[in-house]
Amino acid sequence: MSPTREPYRVRRDRREVAVAVMAAVMIVLVTVAVVWILAPADKASTPTPTPSVTTPADTSATSAPPVTTEAPATTVPAGG
Repeated sequence: MSPTREPYRVRRDRREVAVAVMAAVMIVLVTVAVVWILAPADKASTPTPTPSVTTPADTSATSAPPVTTEAPATTVPAGG
C-alpha cells in the first residue's frame, strides 16, 4: 500500500498577508472618516430658529379700486 498524502496547502507570503490587512484597515478608516464628515450636525450644537406665524392684516378698509369681473371689449376687424 502507498502512504496517504496530505492535501497540498499553498503557503501565503507574509508580504501578501500584510498588504491585505493594511488594505482592510484603510477601507475601514476611510469609511469612518466619510461617515463622520457627512453626518448631520448635532441638534444641540446648532439651534434652529423657531418659525413665527404672521397673520395677514385686515385689507377690507383700504382705498384700492374695485375689481371688475367683466370681460374686456374686443374689436373685430371689418372685411376680414
